Amino acid sequence: MKVLAVVGSPRKGGNSDTLVDAILAGASEAGAEVEKLYLNDLELRGCQACNACRDAVADPCVQADDMTKVVHPRLRACDAFVIGTPIYYFGASAQTKLFLDRWYALAGQEGEPHALRGKRAAIAIAYADPNPFVSGAANAMATFRDALNWVGAELVGVVYGTADAPGEIADNEAAMRQARELGARLARS
Repeated sequence: MKVLAVVGSPRKGGNSDTLVDAILAGASEAGAEVEKLYLNDLELRGCQACNACRDAVADPCVQADDMTKVVHPRLRACDAFVIGTPIYYFGASAQTKLFLDRWYALAGQEGEPHALRGKRAAIAIAYADPNPFVSGAANAMATFRDALNWVGAELVGVVYGTADAPGEIADNEAAMRQARELGARLARS
């Protein structure tokens, strides 16, 4: 079982990254091979709405950036994936939203199944306001739910927590325990 984590926070060691680490630890303890990518470290461009991916046979996206060179191949090869994001201005971070937009190219030619179909997914969200509706965490969850439904991936679970200072979420024992348990569930085939 290969589990790929994609972190949409520009802050390494921040709260969403800490939750992702706990998920990966749980998955690793359950026997999974784990890998983590930081979207902010990659050269990524937004979808250009060119629709070339609908006519392509191989790697369908025509953009020669790290999404096609690094992220897409790893998404295709993994059995499960984790998305970690902080909530910035009432939704997922810009890096995370760009990542989701570029899933469009993984749908391939008309009638083909999406490359993420049948894969298992987990979500980690950290936000400052304790209310998920005021913070925008609820907006992000709706986006993830809809995107995963569209591609045909199974949402295994979500872990989220309130924290403000970098790494503060590590003190939230319940959230950290839930993250490890989610990782173990994610690694089960």
